[in-house]
Amino acid sequence: MRPNRPTAFGLADPASSFHVVGAGLLIVAATYGLARYTYGLFVPAIQAEFHLSTAMVGLLGSASYAGYLVATLLGSTLSGTLGPRGPIIAGGLAAACGMTLIGLASSVPWLAAGIVLAGTSPGLAYPPLSDAVVQLRTPERQGRTYALINSGTSYGVMVSAPVALWAGQQWQLAWLAFAAIAAVATLWNSRIMPTAAPRGNPRAAQPLRWQWLVQPRAIPLYGGALLFGVTSAVYWTFAVDHIAGRGNLPGGSAQLFWILVGLAGVAGGGAGDGVARFGLRATFRAALLANAAACVLLGLLASQWWALLLSAVLFGSTFILITGLFGIWSVHVFQERPSAGFGTTFFLISAGQLISPAIAGYAADHLGLGLVFDLAGIGTLAVIACLPSADIWRMSDAKDRNPPDN
Repeated sequence: MRPNRPTAFGLADPASSFHVVGAGLLIVAATYGLARYTYGLFVPAIQAEFHLSTAMVGLLGSASYAGYLVATLLGSTLSGTLGPRGPIIAGGLAAACGMTLIGLASSVPWLAAGIVLAGTSPGLAYPPLSDAVVQLRTPERQGRTYALINSGTSYGVMVSAPVALWAGQQWQLAWLAFAAIAAVATLWNSRIMPTAAPRGNPRAAQPLRWQWLVQPRAIPLYGGALLFGVTSAVYWTFAVDHIAGRGNLPGGSAQLFWILVGLAGVAGGGAGDGVARFGLRATFRAALLANAAACVLLGLLASQWWALLLSAVLFGSTFILITGLFGIWSVHVFQERPSAGFGTTFFLISAGQLISPAIAGYAADHLGLGLVFDLAGIGTLAVIACLPSADIWRMSDAKDRNPPDN
């Protein structure tokens, strides 16, 4: 028999697939899709409102990632010792409060404070979700559940553009609407996520040791994560700004582009199925090739409507897929303490995203954004060299496996 669990919103089983996936997906949509990545959509409006240079826009983007780095360490540690619910709630509150500050900001310091606070939110909320998935789902369902939750970023991105169009010149109203979504996500997760740390694994309760985090098979994982963070941040921060600077494109092009990025990202929810069917290496390689193509298309053909559409579809679908693959890979390597290895991996992705916008903004002022996007594409291809030598077919079983029968 299943243990009795407290009800949520009057429904009998808050640990059902609907609640676990729904609550997890919504908190990822609020913290990643809205609080963190939607900044790029509003760069033109923020520049016009606060008279900011491209380099300053990059610095604000980097500041957001800096907050995420600190929060990731806290989220991973607290989840392993106190349980996932606390840091997930803290992340949701950070998203709601930070986006409220952005929505009310009348000066650059308040705007920066809101951007940094909102940027911390996924660092608190996201790593504990790996512990929650391991606790609440059977091994056979963990990969698919995690991948579906991870696709929440796409839903957040997809929702942000229509809300931005609705807000129009009153762009800060959109951020207040996003804050309300984050508040709902926080409430739902407060009733769903586990309150206790993982049981049954003696290592889970032990203090983290540096030697354990830098085990040899984790080094390629870390290198790939850091490099992908550098390249992907260029797209998230500057894609809309690059498109908005093209006078030959029709009005609303930037918002439509952003909607397509979000819509395509829903396909990233198939990461778990892709690994189970084709293996992690083949799935990763195909995704990285397509992601690199998205960057190069924006660098070389940003004035061509068809190239923008194709770039949005390629980047949106593969970014979510790639982050999902990094998550599956990290849990596979660090099964004794999933949130710790998971958090370290995404810490390094964000370390790359921290340094990238400021450097890319400076380079864009001197070399042009087109060349910066081309270099990002080349860097994405280099991640292929970091893929694991032995293939992976399942998230939760670290033992070597033969490919599944087709």
